[in-house]
Amino acid sequence: MLGFAVKTRSSRLENVVAAFAVAPLGGALVVGLIGYLFGAIMGGENIVGTIVAGGFLATAGVGYAAAIILGIPGFLLFRRLRWTRGTHWVLLCGAVGAVTGAVAPLILTAFGGQLEEICQAAGVLLIAGAAVGTASGLLFARVIKVRQPAAADIAATFD
Repeated sequence: MLGFAVKTRSSRLENVVAAFAVAPLGGALVVGLIGYLFGAIMGGENIVGTIVAGGFLATAGVGYAAAIILGIPGFLLFRRLRWTRGTHWVLLCGAVGAVTGAVAPLILTAFGGQLEEICQAAGVLLIAGAAVGTASGLLFARVIKVRQPAAADIAATFD
């Protein structure tokens, strides 16, 4: 060994702020669409508007909170590990959604819900959270851009 380190250039992530701003809306849109379909099946225009607006706003609020509390540290960890492909972002957002869905029953019990009934819904909430998180992850992976270093930049490092 010659005693010096070769500096390697890593890929640059672009549109990170935009991806964090838009990604929770992807899951909220899925919930809004499902709410619209459910309301249309139930029949009633007042029901449709209430379900879609409430579901969209609640999911977007929880999505932004989860993105701040769990998503940013997960993003920083994945970036440090150089896991920057779209698949990695979808898996990260799906995991954040699953954790959020699993924690929801605990929060509901703190507000006076019946523990037995809420625990029965925990599995459904976990799966629903993972699905909503995956939808957000797909949008996150679509918005964020990974720019690989140019070949000339890499060659210049070794000159």
